[in-house]
Amino acid sequence: MTRRFGALLSSAFIVALPTLAQTSDHQVWTSVSMTGLIAENSRLLIWFDGHARFSEDAEGLGVTILRPGLGWKVNDKVSLWGGYARVTSDSGSGDLEEDRFWQQSTYSVSKLFSGQVSGRTRLEQRWRDTGDDTGWRLRQSFRWARPLGSDNLSLVLSNEIFWSLNETDWGQGEGYDQNRAFAGFAVKVSDRSQFEFGYLNNHIRRPGPDASNNNLAISYSLRR
Repeated sequence: MTRRFGALLSSAFIVALPTLAQTSDHQVWTSVSMTGLIAENSRLLIWFDGHARFSEDAEGLGVTILRPGLGWKVNDKVSLWGGYARVTSDSGSGDLEEDRFWQQSTYSVSKLFSGQVSGRTRLEQRWRDTGDDTGWRLRQSFRWARPLGSDNLSLVLSNEIFWSLNETDWGQGEGYDQNRAFAGFAVKVSDRSQFEFGYLNNHIRRPGPDASNNNLAISYSLRR
């Protein structure tokens, strides 16, 4: 199992690497998140993440996301979630609003090279104010984290691929949508919180030339 997941994680990064030579924009992505049990003796979980992404060489706010949700702890390795997301994007001619419902599973996969592999599988239903159709999209993420010398500092590698399941009248195309490959570090602030920072390459399929954005990603996460 370890060998199989190692090959899968490596393949995901190999897919992303050819895009590194393409440069469309340099961005800064920031986020905060909170997850955990609602009560100590409950299996009910709470989820929230918020994002502010600065584009055009990080000079202007390009995207904001607010994403609350609830979940259920199946066991120590698997949790199931569902929620809503509000996404606002700067389209150049005004704000573009998108609403999403989302369902996901988060899970622990395996140990690999002295690190822990975890995964997230998310399904989204997307609506925009420029059309009437519902866009269905699948997102698959794998993350590998390995402590470096102590539990307070870890090397982190992750990859997430987005796959659109249908076409819509507001512009979603069917098939491969985008890929996000990340390499960086996690610094533990306390037993329940940490900062994470590093490089994120975001390759996006577009009707014209594809985009490949080079991003500084900074996040703060809190576990209840």
